[in-house]
Amino acid sequence: MDSAVHDRGFMGQGSPEHSTRHIRLVGGFLAFVFGMSLLFIVETDHQRRVEGAQAQNQAFADEGQRILGAQLLNLERAMNGIAADSASPDGTVPSDVAAELVRHIAGVAERRSELADLLLVDASGAPLTPGEGDPSLPRWFDATNPGHLRLGKLERRHGRWMLPLAVAAPGGNRVFARLRQEDLQDVVEHLPAGADAIAAITDRYGIVLARTGDVPDAIGQPAELLLRHAGAPGERVSGRIGGVERMIAVGQPEHYPLWVGVGVTTASVLGPWYRFTVLSALLYLLYCLGFGYMFRRLRVSDRAQQAYVSDLTSATTRLADAEQRFRLIFDKSPIPFWVYDTTTLAFLEVNEAAVRSYGYARDEFLAMRITDIRDAHDADELIRVVASVRAGDEGQPDRVWIHRRKDGSTLDVRLHAVSLDFAGHAARLVLAEDITDSLRTERALTYRATHDVITGLPNTEALVDYLDQGMGRDAWYEVVYVHLRGIDHVTDTFGLDAGRGVLRAVASRFGRLAGVRGMVAHRPGERFLVAITDPASHDATMSALLDAVTEPVAVNDALHTLDPQIGLARHPADGADAGQVIANAALAAHFKHVDDDPGKVQVYDRLMAQRSMERLTMASRMRQAIERGELTVHYQPIVDARDGQIRSLEALVRWPQADGGSIAPDAFIPLCEETGLIVPLGHWAFGTAARAHAALTAAGHGHLSIAVNVSAVQFRRTDVAAEVRSASLAHGLPSHALQVELTESSLMEPGYALAALTRLNEQGTRVSLDDFGTGFSSLSYLRDLPIDALKIDRSFIVGLGVDERAASICRSIIALARTLDMAVVAEGVERERQRSWLRDNGCDRIQGYFVKAAMPLNDLLAYLVAGQPNHLLS
Repeated sequence: MDSAVHDRGFMGQGSPEHSTRHIRLVGGFLAFVFGMSLLFIVETDHQRRVEGAQAQNQAFADEGQRILGAQLLNLERAMNGIAADSASPDGTVPSDVAAELVRHIAGVAERRSELADLLLVDASGAPLTPGEGDPSLPRWFDATNPGHLRLGKLERRHGRWMLPLAVAAPGGNRVFARLRQEDLQDVVEHLPAGADAIAAITDRYGIVLARTGDVPDAIGQPAELLLRHAGAPGERVSGRIGGVERMIAVGQPEHYPLWVGVGVTTASVLGPWYRFTVLSALLYLLYCLGFGYMFRRLRVSDRAQQAYVSDLTSATTRLADAEQRFRLIFDKSPIPFWVYDTTTLAFLEVNEAAVRSYGYARDEFLAMRITDIRDAHDADELIRVVASVRAGDEGQPDRVWIHRRKDGSTLDVRLHAVSLDFAGHAARLVLAEDITDSLRTERALTYRATHDVITGLPNTEALVDYLDQGMGRDAWYEVVYVHLRGIDHVTDTFGLDAGRGVLRAVASRFGRLAGVRGMVAHRPGERFLVAITDPASHDATMSALLDAVTEPVAVNDALHTLDPQIGLARHPADGADAGQVIANAALAAHFKHVDDDPGKVQVYDRLMAQRSMERLTMASRMRQAIERGELTVHYQPIVDARDGQIRSLEALVRWPQADGGSIAPDAFIPLCEETGLIVPLGHWAFGTAARAHAALTAAGHGHLSIAVNVSAVQFRRTDVAAEVRSASLAHGLPSHALQVELTESSLMEPGYALAALTRLNEQGTRVSLDDFGTGFSSLSYLRDLPIDALKIDRSFIVGLGVDERAASICRSIIALARTLDMAVVAEGVERERQRSWLRDNGCDRIQGYFVKAAMPLNDLLAYLVAGQPNHLLS
């Protein structure tokens, strides 16, 4: 490209005609190369921008579809739960179930704030429980798919948009609800699609249910110009929204006929491409004009055939001008260009874009070889590719190479090259397309698809792929399922950031278990998976795992201990594929015995599935027993240790069976706590105790209060003070009529416990701490919390009179209660020597078989009429 080179070339030509032909061929060839290169770059850039924007839109649309589907699935499950409990198979609502059903529906509606209405209706849409029905229900409710959630047509009620929902209930009834449009609006508003993007939800009627931005007039309008429901996967969909052309992606629904669409303005995606295309076209036009001008002048010179030397000089000058223009185009191109010698690999020419991109000065470039900007690992491969190019092979046009800048940083490039003769050198003209950003985006999307964003660990899908594809169907491996209960509670108590901090800290510990020992993954929530692929590393891995889950985590400058549930299953013994092995490990983790140590590893066996089914069956029977009133309450007297007079009663729930036996509370109370049935059970117990006290009052024994046991789970999930107050007001009882008995585990959250106990104290409800001495209560809690009495556990009472250690513990508890101004009640008193010791050592009250076993209400009333037994008066 040096003018001196061309001077020598032209002077050596035999005739002007030969020179003209040579210039025409070279110029046309360069124009073709340059034009094709620019066309390829422009088209490639356009395709990548469109595909990247569409992929991003589709990812956001699919994410919105997943979130929307999850919300509707949760509503479906809640409504199916109501449907399952709503009525008998004939469709009627028994009178003894109606009130409980209304309360159940009210409880679900209170937890599901997104529902404006929730009620039971018949097949015509008429309400069977309080609420507004829907006469249009038969027109949109499809009864062919029982159990599935049906969606009606968006309607405007009381000035607000509502979406009707319904599921089938026994006997042809329906559980009907109206979903507030604001909940759908939240889905699209929280999609991170960008400031200029629009997200919307449409239904099967082609109606807009939600749309981002302050456009309330769009809700309820047809969506023909907004979104298209169907299309082949990956198909580009465009349309005009708000007068602006947009690229639209629509998520495909799996279960519910709602579509989430995301549209981004075409201008924001293709704006830079338009500018680049115009610039490239101008550069190419400038080259063509220059070359055309030069060639026209040469043709004129050929026709004239006069003043050969003068015309040749003029043509040489014009050619130099054209080269200068080409130099301008070459140098000012925004994409790096260079020419290198295919024999020596030395740079022969570079443009300004290459100088800017790589950081070398032009003189430095021309003193270098192309291997100097390549990664050392690519040196041998580069030499092989250049050798193949010299042999006539154009190489690998789609290959990505790593280049190194002067400052040591690297960039990913895709090379577009063509062979040419440059000033007598066999050379290659190279265009280097920088694809670093697009590759980074692709890698980020791939990472997000296989990893959990918060913990950085692989997700369940990545683990399943590793085990099924990487290990093989016949390989041996173990999967350890770890459920760290307590992380969600940290999040609820201290906030989302604290919960995520605990997740990351625990994930860091689990991450150290990976490597040659297998793989670690995170499941949503509090769950982790550890795959052990080497039998020899089993013991070391399990030891490290137990250390990781039992070590406390720091939360707000305090240490918090998590409750691990660990299950283990093996392949192929416990499952044909990774999904089944993981499921069985999870089942084993949740199969925990009462006497198991915290963190004990439960190894899966086939009987666990059977026992799990039995527990589910018992839970279902328990729910029915509560709803049908099959439970009973027995009452045990609590008497004065000195004179034997009855001072109060304790209510004890019994579950009688058809065969005359009963299921012990130790069997069904923990099950109720696990399944959440403890809340309706506790509500029923308070109401039953209140009715019993009303009967006692009518019989002249209204001074006897009744104590109701409240589990730690019920204490944390409900407002116990409100429960007591509601039951007392419903039966016109005084404030002292009902008492509450708590276990020490209820006080493990002192802030919540103080607030709840203060409310009970202020309304006059006495509180006793049950089974004292068997838990881990802090003495500071006892000092600060408003507790009225301590109940000594029966395990300490058994040894009184024969075991001095048991006697010492009881003396300490009595002394502690006296110091804190609390009463003392001894449970499980069965012998005279126990009663005598307790009376002589200052215990206030006693209960147990020595006094009287728990009895039904009618037997209790008869017992009170008969008076006290003589042995209690001595």
